[in-house]
Amino acid sequence: MPITARQAAGIRTRQELLDAAIGQMATSKRAGNFDEIAASVGLTKGAIYHHFGSVDQLVQEVFKESIRLHADRVVAASETGTGRERLQALIDISALLYGSDTAFYRLLLRLHVEAGSTRPALATIARRVQQSQRTYMAGLIRAGQEDGSIRADIDAAAAGEMVNAALQGMLVQQLEAPEDQRRAAERFGDLLEVLL
Repeated sequence: MPITARQAAGIRTRQELLDAAIGQMATSKRAGNFDEIAASVGLTKGAIYHHFGSVDQLVQEVFKESIRLHADRVVAASETGTGRERLQALIDISALLYGSDTAFYRLLLRLHVEAGSTRPALATIARRVQQSQRTYMAGLIRAGQEDGSIRADIDAAAAGEMVNAALQGMLVQQLEAPEDQRRAAERFGDLLEVLL
């Protein structure tokens, strides 16, 4: 069933508010100032309450959208090549993005930390995302096993968990100097070459 013009406008407004919230939260230590977010897209804070209901719900949606934006980037970078090339591309782009020192990736780190500390509702989202990431990485490893670019005797699920854990470590590596971040990513890549 096609959506109405009103529904389409509502979807656009919600996305504009979400994008504004990501921008505001990425450059601020606060969870989100409804007045500032709404004003940045020419609306009142009532529009935010209408679309998100509460600050906590807005933060959850910001977390989901931030993860989706990151996932779109890394999946696009890992769509072609052998399984091994695709896995390495995923690791390379993740390391590059996590080490980019941008407000967006500092926000992503902050929300991951808050998921484990002050915002338990984010933990459920983070666990679901982690499972999806492990499954995707295990799939890349299986693809490599099928095309012969990765050893057949590797447990794909265990290797997917290892790669996912390393990438989560790279997210936290944002706290390190850029050259240390690059060195850690290179060492991990070297280790994978030996293991796979």
